[in-house]
Formats: sequence, C-alpha cells, structure tokens
Amino acid sequence: MLSAFILDPQSFVALSRIYGENFIAAVPILLVGGVGTAALIFGRQAPTRYAVELLRTRWRSCVPVLLFFLIGMTAFSTHKSMIPRIVPFYADPWLADLDEWIHGAVPWELAHRLDHDLWAFFVFKCYDVLWFAQWLGMILFVAMWSDRIARIRYLWAVALTISIVGSLLALLLSSVGPIYYDHFVGGDRFGDLRVAMSGLESSVIVREYAEYLLTLHTTGNAGLGGGISAMPSLHVALATLNAYFLSSLNRWLGVLGWIFAALIMYGSVYTGWHYAVDGYVSIIVVSVIWWGTGRLIRE
Repeated sequence: MLSAFILDPQSFVALSRIYGENFIAAVPILLVGGVGTAALIFGRQAPTRYAVELLRTRWRSCVPVLLFFLIGMTAFSTHKSMIPRIVPFYADPWLADLDEWIHGAVPWELAHRLDHDLWAFFVFKCYDVLWFAQWLGMILFVAMWSDRIARIRYLWAVALTISIVGSLLALLLSSVGPIYYDHFVGGDRFGDLRVAMSGLESSVIVREYAEYLLTLHTTGNAGLGGGISAMPSLHVALATLNAYFLSSLNRWLGVLGWIFAALIMYGSVYTGWHYAVDGYVSIIVVSVIWWGTGRLIRE
C-alpha cells in the first residue's frame, strides 16, 4: 500500500474513491446473501436469530478484513497501471511462441472449437461476474469465520498471491496478452482471434472492456479494474487458491472449486485475455504459496 501511494499518489487516491464506492454497493448484497444462506443451512430452527447473532459476534473480525481487501485492491490496481512505465511490455512474442510450442497449436483456436454463443455467454459471465462474486464472497466468508488459524492462512495466501502473481511477476514478465498483441507488438498474428470473438454476439462485454482498458492506458487515467497485464493470470491464481481452500473445507466443495478454476483457466484463453502459459505459471506459484502458508501455520 505504501509503495503504491509513494509511486503514484494521484492514482492511488482516485482509485481509493472508485473502489470504495463500488465496495459499499457490493458488500451489503453479498453479505445478505451469504449470511442468509448460512442461516438457512445452520440455523434452520430460527434463521433470523441465527443471522443476527452471527453478525453481532463476528462483525469485529469482519471489518478489518474487508478494509484490508479494499486497500489491497487499491494498491494492486495502482501497481498494475504502472507496470509499462517501469518495465515496458516486452514478453509477448516469447510467450506466444512458447504457447504454440507447448500445445503444438494455437491455444485460443483449441478453446474456440466449442464455439457457440450460449456457451460463450456462460464462459464470459463466469470469467467476469461469477469470478468476482466468488472472490469477494470467499473474503466475506473468511472474515466471519471462527477458525482463526485457517483464516490467517487464507488471508496470507491471498496477500502473497496478489503481491507475487499480480504485482512482482507481472512486472518482471510485462506483457499484454493475445487480445492486445497486434496493437502493441504489430502485425496480424491474432487477427483470427478478433474475427472469432466478433462472431459471438455476447463477446461485446469482452470487447468493450478491452477498449475501456486500452483507453485508460493511453490517457493515463485511473479507473475501476484498470491496468493491462497478462503474465501471470491473477484470475486463474485466485480461482486456484479458492479451489485449494474449498478442498480443505469439504471434498465436494473442493470438486466445485476445481471445476470453477478449470473453467476460469479455459476462459482466460477463450477470451484472449491470456496465453495458456499465464495460467500454468499462476497454478504453480499458487500451489507453492498454499503449501508454504500451510507449513507456516503448522509450525
């Protein structure tokens, strides 16, 4: 947080306001849904009393976690928008070549073999809306969880994932991804990807967001979710972390978590936001982080 404020105080302040406004709008909705679900599952005899008691006893531990999340997201977005100013985008030709060498084909073409507008709509919504709902919902769950040690492990894992995957490695491997490759590198290497995406009616949500990020980049303005960075994939990293976490709670929750993580991995390539290797690196790094935080709390 301190480094983000020192490096770009104007963007940090602007993003604090933007994220704060959206946070205030989103948290009550997820909180009502989460507490309500818990009350129906664990307090079926008196769900209203259970929900009130849960909020009364857990709000003190919840507030610091939510503030940590808000400040962390602001700092992360500030760092992300500064990546090309510190290390100009350079790694895309290597990553694209590595992607094709590993798979023996262009990964996005393999992903688009399932092309259908209904399927595309489902993938896009999972990658955008459901991914964020799962992430923020998991933070809310952990914030109100009574297991202090497990809560500390998860929060440390989230902080390390954002710091290492989303900031440090993103800086060292500065890249834009297939969706921006031709704009920044030149040529028409991913022209067919643009054609494939344009043929899907529901892809408008991806194309409009890509234009939005590009506008923020070229104008230097701060905005919600701003910054361009491909390698590694934070989407895949956090979905993988949550899959590990859900697996530690319950086998079937773990199965659902890993299915969702696989879908996010697929969606990262399908949309063109990432090379497949972006997700592979994220999975490896997060696996080490989850193992390391587990070993740390055991000791």
